[in-house]
Amino acid sequence: MKIYLINGESYLLINEKINEIVGDSKNVTTFDLVASELQDVILEAGYFSMFEEEKFIIVKNANFFCGDKLKDSDTELLLNYLAQPNENSIIIFICNGKLDLRKKVTKIIKDKYSLISIPNLKYYEIENRVAEFLKKENFTIDKDTIKYIVANSLNNYDVAMSEVNKITLYYSEPCRISRKDVNNIVAKSINTNNFLFVDAIVDNDLEKSLELFNDLKIMKVEPTILISLIARDFRIMLNIKNLLAQNKREYEIMNELGLLDWQLEKYLNKIFPYKIKELENILLNLAKLDLDIKSGKVDRFIGLELFILNICG
Repeated sequence: MKIYLINGESYLLINEKINEIVGDSKNVTTFDLVASELQDVILEAGYFSMFEEEKFIIVKNANFFCGDKLKDSDTELLLNYLAQPNENSIIIFICNGKLDLRKKVTKIIKDKYSLISIPNLKYYEIENRVAEFLKKENFTIDKDTIKYIVANSLNNYDVAMSEVNKITLYYSEPCRISRKDVNNIVAKSINTNNFLFVDAIVDNDLEKSLELFNDLKIMKVEPTILISLIARDFRIMLNIKNLLAQNKREYEIMNELGLLDWQLEKYLNKIFPYKIKELENILLNLAKLDLDIKSGKVDRFIGLELFILNICG
């Protein structure tokens, strides 16, 4: 395949897939469409090397596959390239939002090239990956401590692996990892404050949300991580709402969403004040905020604070 479209929320899983495709090649060029133009990508892809050398072109934030609009000239340029791509160029488009399968460019890649959708890992899959990573690095750890790390990372694979890296750096060499040390190493911004912050927003508690947000700013927690955690909770709530509307039973919902019984109970206690359309709008606003921050249109702290005031005010 000469053209790939990779879609998913986990940056680690996306990078794993990219590395799988690229292999050992050193001829790799990366574009970020927040800062670059699509025509620059097509120009690079269309360039023919006199040595007929295979090259890989990674295109981050290709959000026009997920809903963002392309200029007519860019659409035409891309369609022309898709009709006759350079045999020596492998383009890997990355889109982190929800794919718009109605778009012509998306349909062409799905039908003619390679569309790879990477689902979020279930909690037990994250636990298995953490265990495998530590085993490979010659660390030993008990299952309950792994469960603790994953649970306190909100079942987020990227956050969990970030915490695991902190733990291995703390020990500096292979050994047995103790629960006591993990309690001290894992950042409180993840263990406690993040939980409380997300819960306060979901509960529409403005005073508590702002208080915790100020604490997290002092602790230098990256707002885009917080946005991801907030979006995760609202996405789960939306999925539960939709499944309940389909008359799914609780055990079916737990199996489908990879939730534990206590997690489902927590969300069931929170979702009823929200309507499906309201949850959808919140997720759209979070996606826009994330994009505006990454594109430099909005200060990351001010943008998140305005979101809190809007949703909890």
